[in-house]
Amino acid sequence: MRLLARPVQEFTIKVKQAFIAIFCLLGGFAAAEDDAPTTTVVISVAEQKLVLLRDGAFLKKYPISTSKFGVGDGFGSYKTPLGKLRVCQKVGDDLSIGAVLKERHATGEVLTPNSPGRDPIVTRILWLEGLEAQNEHARSRGIYIHGTNEESKIGQPVSYGCIRMKSKDVVEVFDAVPLDAQVSIIPEKFPHYAKYTPPKPKVIAATAPAKPAPASPAPTPSPAKKIAAATPVPAVATGPRPTPAAKPTVTPAIASRTTPAPTVAKHPTIAPTPAVETKPEPEVHTPGHFALKGSMLDAGLPDGPKIPTLPNAPEPKDVAHFSPTPGLPTGSAFSLHGITRDLSPADRTAELEALAHEAEASRQCHEAESADPPAPQPTPRVALRATAEHIKPKH
Repeated sequence: MRLLARPVQEFTIKVKQAFIAIFCLLGGFAAAEDDAPTTTVVISVAEQKLVLLRDGAFLKKYPISTSKFGVGDGFGSYKTPLGKLRVCQKVGDDLSIGAVLKERHATGEVLTPNSPGRDPIVTRILWLEGLEAQNEHARSRGIYIHGTNEESKIGQPVSYGCIRMKSKDVVEVFDAVPLDAQVSIIPEKFPHYAKYTPPKPKVIAATAPAKPAPASPAPTPSPAKKIAAATPVPAVATGPRPTPAAKPTVTPAIASRTTPAPTVAKHPTIAPTPAVETKPEPEVHTPGHFALKGSMLDAGLPDGPKIPTLPNAPEPKDVAHFSPTPGLPTGSAFSLHGITRDLSPADRTAELEALAHEAEASRQCHEAESADPPAPQPTPRVALRATAEHIKPKH
């Protein structure tokens, strides 16, 4: 049950979140519609002008013409009704300027302004409907705000009950005024209207601006510094200043753990060896010289070719180890003096001492063999005195 209850709870939460999002979206649209500016129309019979108001403020003014028979709402009176009305229908939003309209339908004819002998309805129609008793017949009487071909008479009451306008002006009013917009027709002049100022756009959702980091307070100078700054500086005599004595440089002691800097040995400068005058060796006449005389080995030399001898190479301080070579005993390595068993300093010293002892013994043995044999010692003679018992008589 618990395993089933958890998915159901999650689904319920998601459904609630979806409903909340839809509600907020619809509320946002409603708020946007409420915030939309309201456009109304006011017509003054006394001034023969039409004023567009946006949120009750003055937007623009146009010249018009009302009825030449005055104001009223009776059938067949051809008068202009007064009071509050509304725009109940808009006709001709896709027609060109000067298009002729008859019974709210385009005839296909287009006239230029002030064409002689013609006075039709042209360009656009805004059909009015009365909202009060004094203008209740306005719609059935066909009271319009429309364009006229006789633009030269605009500004004078010359119509048959409708409100006439120039073609370009009626197009602007047609586009600015929506359906159900309020239209007020007053007999007197306009009151004073404030000029319309477009409102700033509202932001529905916005991220709060990040707070600036608090500025670090400026360091407060200490009293001593303030006193020093307030104290006047005494005048200093102009002249050469004495040079201060150089302070002895104290080198701090270095910890025992610090590795001393490596010293670089400098090679002494070798003076050039002075040239030694060599004297020519005297010519030696030996039997071998006479035997080689005139041969290739002689080459004009008194003692034949000389082979230069190189100085003895110094004994290497260390010998690199190589991989064992087949045929060598295990553990041996190459060196410049042959094969050695071990190249460590201690074993090398022991081996050298053994070789020295062996060489010394061999030398002593060789000296003993090459020395002359000792001279034989003479056998000592012993004198015996014969007694009477030992003497035999001679026969």
